[in-house]
Amino acid sequence: PLRLWGRFLVLIELFRMHHGQCELKLWHLNCTRGQSVPYHLASVSEVSDKPSLHEMLLEYYAIILRKFAAAGGPTTYTPDDLLASFWPNLHKFLPPQGNMILIHDDHQRLIGFSTLQKARPDAGEMKRFYVRREASGHGLGRAILDAQIKAARQLNWRTILVNTPIGNREVLHLFEKLGFRYIERFPECSDPAEVAEFFVYMQLDLD
Repeated sequence: PLRLWGRFLVLIELFRMHHGQCELKLWHLNCTRGQSVPYHLASVSEVSDKPSLHEMLLEYYAIILRKFAAAGGPTTYTPDDLLASFWPNLHKFLPPQGNMILIHDDHQRLIGFSTLQKARPDAGEMKRFYVRREASGHGLGRAILDAQIKAARQLNWRTILVNTPIGNREVLHLFEKLGFRYIERFPECSDPAEVAEFFVYMQLDLD
């Protein structure tokens, strides 16, 4: 099937099970330049290239901390501080407890990812939603969200919960377009309550 996201015509070429992964190959055809760029989106059951994901996590956390500071948050945290809890809790982001999306380009470079974890029996919390700047503008953020929404439904969850620093308009706009609504801080949020004033909280109802 074909989808039109902005000026990009997206050809969904491949969806298959491969080594325990659901893989979706996206060819993004720039309608103004006639260029096609392939990306591979997969829901993974294991992380085969941990160094690449580790590098991306540090990059992502550095960006999030800048946005957190811009929202008025304390500057005492470091990317390594935030990363410290990721690997010990990896099992929470993988089936059957959760879902992890990884996107690679055609050279196998990791350029985007997201995690989904159980917040309560009927709800999941989506965290670490990121696409590298070099791959922005190709509808990959929307593709990640669509895949995570599908995964949440397969996990029989009725709600997806998210939070992001105040002022993170690019991400908030995407959430708004998909029907997320603003809420108060949800008690299951994996970020500490003492920094709640610097975040926006949203939820998507899947019913």
